[in-house]
Amino acid sequence: MSNSHVNGKSFFNNILNAVGAGVVIALLPNALLGELLKFFKEGNHLLETVYQLVIVIQSFMAFIIGVLAAHQFKFKGAGAAIIGTSAMLGSGVVHFSNKGIELKGIGDIINVIVVVALACFIYMFLEGKLGSFEMIILPVLVPVISGVIGLLTLPYVQVFTQSIGRVVNGFTELNPLLMSILICVTFSLLMVTPISLVAIATAISLTGLGSGAANMGIVAACVTFLFGSLRVNSIGVNLVLLIGAAKMMIPVYLKHLIIAIPLTVNGIICGIVAYVLNIKGTPLSAGFGYTGLVGPINALNRMSGDTSFNIIMLIIGYFVVPFTGAFIVHHLCKKFIHSYSDEIYQFEIPKE
Repeated sequence: MSNSHVNGKSFFNNILNAVGAGVVIALLPNALLGELLKFFKEGNHLLETVYQLVIVIQSFMAFIIGVLAAHQFKFKGAGAAIIGTSAMLGSGVVHFSNKGIELKGIGDIINVIVVVALACFIYMFLEGKLGSFEMIILPVLVPVISGVIGLLTLPYVQVFTQSIGRVVNGFTELNPLLMSILICVTFSLLMVTPISLVAIATAISLTGLGSGAANMGIVAACVTFLFGSLRVNSIGVNLVLLIGAAKMMIPVYLKHLIIAIPLTVNGIICGIVAYVLNIKGTPLSAGFGYTGLVGPINALNRMSGDTSFNIIMLIIGYFVVPFTGAFIVHHLCKKFIHSYSDEIYQFEIPKE
């Protein structure tokens, strides 16, 4: 596709596709290995190093998204590096202190989208117009302008995230069952968006049953997209969804908001499960679902009684009920909702 013929819709789609793939590349290593390495890394220098590496990979999520977006627009290698650098600078992951530069967290995905879109627009506008000065001006102009604007918009984006957090926090004042359902549905609906659920949970210190319900909301989102994806996507995409990395489906969800219906129904089911089993967790575990077994492990550590029985209950709660429910809900939606089908779950892998 020639960049001179990129319209608004294809421009936005290119950015979203880059976000979907970039999130998987950045977060999958820790999702697969993180919790496992925590158990075995003590006293083992090699495993400790591997654990540190998979954590660091997450911090490069913005850079990866920027490079993939540039690839979508068919930019040259230098352009990809420029867009990736711009995304990194404006993501919020880079922190400056007296000790130097630090990387903290994964950045804000909403802000990454803003910065990447701006950087790509500036690059496309200036590409081919600067002659021999292009390799001198673009590496300076694009990252500095988009990076500075990203740092200026970051506080406002974070306020938006905190506002959602206050709404979720208001749910905690309701009776436990209603609270569990509302938090679970909210996290299910927001899981496959650029909004960071870990940021919301930590901002309001979501603990106990509220954290467990949020955790089950992630599960609801993962199983919803898994059963929608099974017939239309490759085994690789489906395995990623099975692992729990549903954020890769951001472009799919934003193009087909009808998916909010099964997300809501599955959220209600999982919210009831969280209440019945009294699933609890921490602010950090709230945004992980069953990925890396973070949710089940944290829930198990907070359950009293026989451990074997608790494990069986958690297997039923995290896997048997959500998977069975999502399977039934998906087929009912296909039967009764005209615009709902397997095809809306088609994931577009960035092309060469």
